[in-house]
Amino acid sequence: MNIRYRVYDFLLSDPRKQQCHEVLMARNSYYQALDRVEQKEFVLRTLIFLRSVNIHSEHGFFVSREMEILLGSAFVQITLGLKRDVLTYFKRIFIFSKPYSYKNMNTLFNGDVNPITGSINLSWPAIEQGFIVPTEGVNLAIHEFGHCLILENNYCNFLRHILHPKQLKSWERLALKQLVRIRQGRSTLFRRYAGTNLMELFAVALENFFEKPYALYAENPEMYKNMCMLLKQDPRDPAKPTQFHHFM
Repeated sequence: MNIRYRVYDFLLSDPRKQQCHEVLMARNSYYQALDRVEQKEFVLRTLIFLRSVNIHSEHGFFVSREMEILLGSAFVQITLGLKRDVLTYFKRIFIFSKPYSYKNMNTLFNGDVNPITGSINLSWPAIEQGFIVPTEGVNLAIHEFGHCLILENNYCNFLRHILHPKQLKSWERLALKQLVRIRQGRSTLFRRYAGTNLMELFAVALENFFEKPYALYAENPEMYKNMCMLLKQDPRDPAKPTQFHHFM
């Protein structure tokens, strides 16, 4: 654990850290499998992330601390192996009690990211369902935070990239081939929505990477290996995912 996290560990109260630990032990299967060292850093990163964002909800819908912790854990899960532990542009999260729509649109949404306002909009039932069934490759929070990660990476200058440029370029080359397979109905893992574009494919790939790592490796081992390098972790080692060994 680096010096920054040691400072946060000293400053944050034990009851707050204990509450976070208990929520995650009850509701986040990724966290449950981590060893104690990684769990400690995960808790700190979750609390740091929650301090960095503003969470709002529609009138009459109460967002509890437990709900905030569960939501924040999705971002930490994605970034546990990376140096970046907060979002710098998407600071506003708005949670709805059910699927929502926009003016003059008939479509209902469970989640979307708005680059203009720097906001993330999410439907709580869909967020919760992603953690209730953690092995189906569908997790709304991971999906939408995946969009944020790519967008913020694009906004960064060369020296502040979240994702390594060469590794991301390699992922894009592999993803273009996977996109064709999905559109042709030749993927047994990726749902058809992933074939919309590279942005959606990345978000769905994240869901599969964390919830169906062996299935993703079986269907596209090169993409899986690349994502391990890109995110600096391997979910196939659930106790110590960020201490993965480089592939031969």
